[in-house]
Amino acid sequence: MSGQTTWRDDGRCLVCGPENEHGLHLSFVPAPQGASAEGVVPDHLQGFARRSHGGIVCAILDEAMYYAVAMQGMPGVATGEISVRYRRPLPTGEPFRVDAQCTRLTGRFAKTEATLRCGGEIVAQASGTFLRVPSDMEIKGD
Repeated sequence: MSGQTTWRDDGRCLVCGPENEHGLHLSFVPAPQGASAEGVVPDHLQGFARRSHGGIVCAILDEAMYYAVAMQGMPGVATGEISVRYRRPLPTGEPFRVDAQCTRLTGRFAKTEATLRCGGEIVAQASGTFLRVPSDMEIKGD
């Protein structure tokens, strides 16, 4: 593995991309040992009526854990493993908050945890392992 990896960001990430007209547009901010964000899932990302699709909940948690690692100085990582425990549905159209922490950081990987809350209630929790990505796995060009 060579030096620090930077992937080209075209702003279209479903969770945080400002250029994705159908995305969540979350803006992550530094938090103790990690990152946090607030947002609302729009109805077009529902599973059952007025309930966020479980894959969207997982994507929010995954992105929060990535930012927790990146804000600790290790941005060239990708999800190696994620485990999600769903506790209750996340309603669409209602504000939520996601908080993530980097619990272990080495030169090769990071361990993370995240919690998604809505109305003060825990909606889902996740843990993950993020791996440093070799520069030869970068996508080049357009």
